[in-house]
Amino acid sequence: MTKPRKQRIDSATAAVEVMVKAARDIQPPAHAPLHDDALPFWDDIIAARARSEWSGHDLAVASDLANAMAQLVSNRQTLRTEGEVLTPDGGKAFANPRVAVVHGLHAQIKASRQSLNIHGRAAGEARDVGQRRRAAKEIEADNPLAEDDLLARPGVYQ
Repeated sequence: MTKPRKQRIDSATAAVEVMVKAARDIQPPAHAPLHDDALPFWDDIIAARARSEWSGHDLAVASDLANAMAQLVSNRQTLRTEGEVLTPDGGKAFANPRVAVVHGLHAQIKASRQSLNIHGRAAGEARDVGQRRRAAKEIEADNPLAEDDLLARPGVYQ
């Protein structure tokens, strides 16, 4: 069975679809709250793809990813203070369990990035994905719907 082809990004229909989707405000979903320290990561994650590419499920995964990235930074800082090897007073040295936490967060982040297609070859050939993403971002940058607030008018795209 062949996979259905994506619509060409350079068609008029695709351009209108990109403009409509890009005009919306992208926020974390209520069921996947974003922690305050994760906000800078959220902004970077959302900027990694064209605004029109984000679905509801993707936004939930992006929120989880941003939270995991904030946790990773916090745990790395604590690990630097504690050290990778702990030696209790007069006891035998042992590996800091936080090392495993950091490795686990790395694995979670990598899996989330793959799920969101914001890494290497997740969404296909980098050349093709890059061209499509670049075209969508160009359309979004010149989006007349974003400034005019056409989407808020009754009967228009609702």
